[in-house]
Amino acid sequence: MEKIKTLKVTDVVKETSDAISIHFKQPFFKKIKYTPGQFLTLLVNVDDKVLRRCYSLNSAPKVDQTISVTVKRVKDGKVSNFLFDTVKKGDKIKVLYPMGEFTMQPDSNKERHIILFGAGSGITPLFSILKSTLYKEPKSIVSLFYGNRDIESIIFNEPLAKLKSEFPERLNLIHILEKPGDFSDCYKGRVQRSQVPEYLEKVPKWPVEQTEYFICGPSGMMIEAEEGLKHCLVPEKYIHIERFSAPPPSAQEIQQQGAFLENREIKIKHKDKSYQFTVPAKNNILEAALDEKIKLPYVCMDGICGSCKAKVTSGEVFMRKGHVLTPKEVDEGYILPCICNPVTNNVVIEYA
Repeated sequence: MEKIKTLKVTDVVKETSDAISIHFKQPFFKKIKYTPGQFLTLLVNVDDKVLRRCYSLNSAPKVDQTISVTVKRVKDGKVSNFLFDTVKKGDKIKVLYPMGEFTMQPDSNKERHIILFGAGSGITPLFSILKSTLYKEPKSIVSLFYGNRDIESIIFNEPLAKLKSEFPERLNLIHILEKPGDFSDCYKGRVQRSQVPEYLEKVPKWPVEQTEYFICGPSGMMIEAEEGLKHCLVPEKYIHIERFSAPPPSAQEIQQQGAFLENREIKIKHKDKSYQFTVPAKNNILEAALDEKIKLPYVCMDGICGSCKAKVTSGEVFMRKGHVLTPKEVDEGYILPCICNPVTNNVVIEYA
């Protein structure tokens, strides 16, 4: 059963020319609980159709009074443009409760170095993690490497500067700008794997087991940061990645998928009910189920939120890469139906 809540907008802040932050009032009773780094799903009525979109929370629990998301205008994006142009103080918007595994659990007893790599609107969940660490983990420090086009495109530029002034010894703030202009205190260009060792020389070096890395931003930037860290021999278990969209399928994946695409009969078990139907060759499993009016959990439809996770108990499916499931979950038979196609006719999928 999806948990839906209606929240009231208390403020809309223009962060840059193409990004706004929407601040919602926390309910007086039963406040919405969340963890730094999670996202909120907005249910927005556009042209008489309810559309779902995930937006990362920039607010920090037990630090900020409001619960807030940041929305970047996307060309031809129905929801982002609608929100950017119309949302205002006093509006009420339905949301699903916070979700997401790209998280950091604050612990006042911990002593660690949180290193963040972000670019563009990828700063949003990192900003939540950054604030939570500074305010709720007094023994920890934070280093942020933040890439943008120019100084005008830096989301949270002023709040970050204020935090740097408030925590000069615990916050290292390194900007990476393609067009620095008169802003000299930065790296010029984009985040590049070859420069990651140089970046890390700019911040204090802590023991490996006390250092965690969080990466969020455009796909290319995340690949560069991740590969750079691996080149520095950072253990994979200490690297956390948040994707706003799944990478496009490779040529090999397209070829593999094309070989399997046929109409297939499958069975889905959900909430003590069984549904048997045909998945057309042009649709993924979730799309076909929704077309059959089967009410299944979902949010992003792109393999990045994990909310549609289910388990294959019979048959085979093809699943695109670039999803949020762990190798262990995949080995145990878990899939994301939103990016899966049945390979055989005897597929049975069960939801917890």
